[in-house]
Amino acid sequence: MKKLLCMAVFAGFLTTNAQNTFPVPTGNVGIGTLTPSEALEVVGTVKAKFAFFNNSLPDGTIFIDAADRGAQTQLLGAGTDSNGQPLMAFFDFPQSNIDAKATIWFHLEDRNDAARLRFIAQANGATNYKIYNKSQESVYSLYENSDNVYVQMPKENSYVTIGTNSFNDNGELYNLTVNGKVRAHSVKVYTDWADYVFEEDYNLPTLEEVENHIKTHGHLKDIPSAKEVENNGVELGEMNKLLLQKIEELTLYTIELKKEIDELKAKK
Repeated sequence: MKKLLCMAVFAGFLTTNAQNTFPVPTGNVGIGTLTPSEALEVVGTVKAKFAFFNNSLPDGTIFIDAADRGAQTQLLGAGTDSNGQPLMAFFDFPQSNIDAKATIWFHLEDRNDAARLRFIAQANGATNYKIYNKSQESVYSLYENSDNVYVQMPKENSYVTIGTNSFNDNGELYNLTVNGKVRAHSVKVYTDWADYVFEEDYNLPTLEEVENHIKTHGHLKDIPSAKEVENNGVELGEMNKLLLQKIEELTLYTIELKKEIDELKAKK
């Protein structure tokens, strides 16, 4: 009897204009099911040129708690996780006792009810985009508040490549690999430094040893050759330390030569 009634109501809807409404004030309508649990439940495929979901609540709404806010402001949901919650959901939070600013919220979960993606944007406020791994750690975050933009990849084993797919150079991994030019006003490198040259036990090569090394190898000791640099590149921090080492050695040679010159002047 219920099935016949639903068919009659649906037939009446198809044959009359009636402002495109069903003449049934209460109850649920099902297509492909005899036990609809919502106002309209379709078991099958729905095809439409446009869908409009309008459940935006006014600013100043008061909610009991965050769960109440979520239940009243969800506009879209799809899929089901292990807790019966949608894998994909879109919310429109008004300004309320919970949110200082009206906020749109979009999320993707996996089937274990673990967050994988969040997109949050405040009216006249900030934007936040985050990706999480299976352990619920944030692995990528983009945040902007009009004045500043922050991109963060907090895990140590995060790698970015530009102009290439590889971040591996002869077995060594690089967090940033650029196949092209890099331009900057300032580059800061953390490394150890070459002040050990001024320690008393430092073995300063004689100038004769320096000359012989240059004649034999064609470059200063401890400094890579042109061919090595061409094949392997240079580490900026390490190279600056080596150059400072040579400057400090040159300074010691200069001081020693000054002493010898002063001694010769004193003998005149």
